[in-house]
Amino acid sequence: MKKFHYFFTAFFALIFILSSCKKEEFVVTFNPNGGKGSIVTQTFTVKIAQPLMANSFTNNGFTFIGWNTKPDGNGATYKDQEMVKISEHLVLYAQWGKPSGDFTVTFKANGGEGEMDPQKFAAGVPQVLSANRFFYDNYLFLGWCTSPNGKGTFFLNEQNISITSNITLYAQWERKIKTYFVIFDANGGEETMKPQAFIEGVYQKLDTNKFKRTNYNFNSWNTDSLGKGDRYLDNDEVKLSFNMKLYAQWDSIAGK
Repeated sequence: MKKFHYFFTAFFALIFILSSCKKEEFVVTFNPNGGKGSIVTQTFTVKIAQPLMANSFTNNGFTFIGWNTKPDGNGATYKDQEMVKISEHLVLYAQWGKPSGDFTVTFKANGGEGEMDPQKFAAGVPQVLSANRFFYDNYLFLGWCTSPNGKGTFFLNEQNISITSNITLYAQWERKIKTYFVIFDANGGEETMKPQAFIEGVYQKLDTNKFKRTNYNFNSWNTDSLGKGDRYLDNDEVKLSFNMKLYAQWDSIAGK
């Protein structure tokens, strides 16, 4: 029985030692306090200093100025990413202030050419964006975006806006649609065919031949009247980057 007693005494002593060695943890909860974003948490180990999580909340028309243990800012104040030690669970509320000073809009050609000076804005004061001065051959200017790929916030040319931080605007472009034509030549045949329109770079079937020639069968099309150029079959799929003339090519019917 003594051995049994000693065994359980040692076992519970080990459990106590292990449990006493476990680090106590506390949670800091970050609240947007009127801003945009989901509440997030951060785990701290007691008496161990670590930086607060960087603020990810936003609030349109306001600037983030720090954290506070009270929503109205009358509690303990903490800076963004401040190094802290905590010994209890804590809720920190984002604190917002009206921005002041001047901010800059920087314009990027985003594939285009030309130069535009940065534009100064007073914080929160509406102002018309500078007119676009960039150009891009064979492209139409659509407007501005806060991301090069057009997935950010979009602004029209000379739109009236207000800003509360520096921003970069990227010109947004759309390729101009160019149209080219295929001219069909009967090349000794009869009847008529209208010119066929092609959008630049887009595959399209050639119109079916409508020409006729007595004692001849239609064979194909060619960029040369004598058949020494590029050859195309009837209804071939082609794409154009220039106007093209095609001459009907004929095979004589044997015995005719």
